[in-house]
Amino acid sequence: MSSSATVFAMPFQAAPAADSFPLRTLGQLFADGGLLMWPILGCSVLATGLAVERYLSLRRGRVLPQVVKDAVEQVCQGRAAVIRAGISEAPAPAARVLAAGLRREGHLLADVEKAMEDQLAVEAAQLRGNARGIALVAAVAPLLGLLGTVLGIADAFATVERTGLGKAESSEALAAGIKVALYTTIFGLCVAIPATLVAAHLQGRARRLAALVGAAVAPAIEALAAPPPSGGSAAAVRTEGGGSHAA
Repeated sequence: MSSSATVFAMPFQAAPAADSFPLRTLGQLFADGGLLMWPILGCSVLATGLAVERYLSLRRGRVLPQVVKDAVEQVCQGRAAVIRAGISEAPAPAARVLAAGLRREGHLLADVEKAMEDQLAVEAAQLRGNARGIALVAAVAPLLGLLGTVLGIADAFATVERTGLGKAESSEALAAGIKVALYTTIFGLCVAIPATLVAAHLQGRARRLAALVGAAVAPAIEALAAPPPSGGSAAAVRTEGGGSHAA
């Protein structure tokens, strides 16, 4: 009976503690990495903050709210004056694009279209703004990790140079120093890889939203433009250099 109890008890015995890499805590690795672990940590905090801000800003309802869609319908029905004041004060990117067209109301079709396209380009750049910051963090973090590794390896070789390489403890110290030096590169890559993926996703999301805004406000262009000359066509307004001619 005692032997059976021993057999069943063996799987539940605690495994001996090991000082291998997978079992070390994150705090220990961070402390061993040296001073350059702090800038890498700062990069991770900065990337996280920028990502949260962009995800909150790149919501469809915030970029293209329903009020702008309703305003485009009003413009297409010839009631631009009704929504002019409200659109000018709206904070949404799509509202600012439509407001740019409203400011050119009564001008040639090419002028109205150019004004709205220019404003859309400005809004698209702002939508991608902090995503570029995340991409920059993703580029800097592994460089900081590489710098920490190079400095750590240089320090390990300097220690061996002072003590000599013939002793066993010197070889162990060199291996331990190189291992610790690699921690900064590991942490730098752990920050850079997800930051790169997040930046690419946010930039693609910004492009899709900008295209959505352009498609939503496009019907208002012809409604805001001056009517073509009598006997002409709407295409006659789109002449090179902004001129017009009768068809």
